[in-house]
Amino acid sequence: MGLIQNEKEHYRQHQPPQPQQPKLVVGYALTSKKVESFLQPKLERLARKKGILFIAIDPNKPLSDQGPFNVVLHKLSGKEWCKVLESSHH
Repeated sequence: MGLIQNEKEHYRQHQPPQPQQPKLVVGYALTSKKVESFLQPKLERLARKKGILFIAIDPNKPLSDQGPFNVVLHKLSGKEWCKVLESSHH
């Protein structure tokens, strides 16, 4: 191996591991109380290790501007939220 090849190999071996692309993206729209009780740091760490990424959904923006999501987890109600959900189906 030449000097340049050795440097490239050394560089590759000493780089921090690159984050993996998530296997599953979960968008969530929950009340602040539900976020505190459900989305514990331990759950987020474990999910990240398994390739699951949780992303907060802004209920004031169209879902199409925030995704794509594999799953949408929500515990919101009201006419405005229903409109957001309905608009994502078209």
